This record gives sequence, C-alpha cells and structure tokens, in this order.
Amino acid sequence: MPPTTTQFIAAETLFRQKLNLDAQYIGGYTVECSLKALILHKTPISDRLETLSRITSGASMHRVEVLLGVLRDLGVALPAEIARRIRSRRFDWIPDLRYETGRRDTGETKAFLNTAQAIYKWVEGQLP
Repeated sequence: MPPTTTQFIAAETLFRQKLNLDAQYIGGYTVECSLKALILHKTPISDRLETLSRITSGASMHRVEVLLGVLRDLGVALPAEIARRIRSRRFDWIPDLRYETGRRDTGETKAFLNTAQAIYKWVEGQLP
C-alpha cells in the first residue's frame, strides 16, 4: 500500500512554514514509497520477494529515475505530461535531505511538490 495523502499534508505544512528542504524530503520520500508499492503490485507474486530485496537495497534504489526504469521493465510508463514535468523540474530528490532543514527557492519547492503529488496520484490510480 502506498503512503497516504497525509504525507502531502505534512509536506504542505512544512512548506507554509518556509521549511522547504523538509517539505521536499517528505514529498520525495512519498514518491519513492509509492513507486516501490506500484513495482511490487505489478511484479508477479512468485518474483515479489526477490524484487522487494532488489528495490530496497543500494543507494540507486532511492532514485526516481531508477524506479521508473524498473516500472518500464514491467511494461508501465508514466504519462508523458508527468515525465515532462520530472525532466523540466529536475526532480532531484535524495534521501540525504532528511539530514537537512531550512529554506530553498520557494518556486522550486512548490513545483517539486506539485510534481510529487502528480506522481502520487498517478500511482494511486494504478493500484486497486
């Protein structure tokens, strides 16, 4: 099951408090978890344990583009509009943001959160 929209409420609250890095961390983490949930959902039951081990091991498995590559291998692709937003918004989330706090460009953060929510909503629509 992917994360709930509660994480986005938390991210928006942090954003309103001008804690942009914190908001980006929560938004990006929600996307990572959502994509991993979709990967497991699309993986045949017989392969899920191996897939779970693979997508939870190593730093590269935190990267959205790597997770999207795993989904492509499963025959699932983001809608073109969301893929374009990822490329144009430099969806550069990394888990190391959990060690940072503070401010970043407000427009950049808002665009990041909008893209994160679009990805989440798309994933949500892919799951039963």
